[in-house]
Amino acid sequence: MIRLLILAFTLTPCLAFAGNCKVIDVSDGDTFVCFTDENEQIKVRLAEIDAPEMGQPFGSNAKQSLHEVISSEMVKLDVQYTDSYGRTVARVTRMDGVDVNAQQLRIGAAWAYPKHLKDKSLLVLEAEAKNNQLGLWALPTSDQIPPWEWRDANRINTQPTEPAQQKRQTSFSQFDSPAESTGGFNCNTLKWCGRMSCAEARYQLTQCGNPNIDGDGDGIPCEKQCR
Repeated sequence: MIRLLILAFTLTPCLAFAGNCKVIDVSDGDTFVCFTDENEQIKVRLAEIDAPEMGQPFGSNAKQSLHEVISSEMVKLDVQYTDSYGRTVARVTRMDGVDVNAQQLRIGAAWAYPKHLKDKSLLVLEAEAKNNQLGLWALPTSDQIPPWEWRDANRINTQPTEPAQQKRQTSFSQFDSPAESTGGFNCNTLKWCGRMSCAEARYQLTQCGNPNIDGDGDGIPCEKQCR
């Protein structure tokens, strides 16, 4: 019985807070800090969307966009769970009814986050912003890097072990020559999804071992091109 209770507890999302919150600071395009009605300071992560990180193209613009939407506002939180960083992950609504999560997509300041997406209507807002080249969608295609791919690439680039790094170099050298590549592709440079066709993306994943283009680990690279 005790083991069952422990298991049930670990599978239940931890809802840190549900109610109203006064925004006091914006960290980036999908995260802010606020004070609850009980005067508790919490950090909130906008659920189901993912904005560019501060170190990547449009990161500062996305932060400014969120700042303009919620700075000093009282907002309502519909909490989904608490993440591993201790942030309250929530759908956020201003008191005048503006859906903050949806608004960031509507103005082209974020992606719908496939890994955590529940509300499929957010995909429509993303598509509309992209079609109208709003916000980040006005950037060159090579700069339209989904944040989860950017984070994965940074983790790999900043924390390589020496044997793994040596192994990658050895593996890539097998395909350095265009004559040894398939379809004219090679592994001289590991590329982002926006810079490749689906065929080249599959080659990069299967032949070059490029992990940056399969963020959800399902074996399908660059899903926008290859779906």
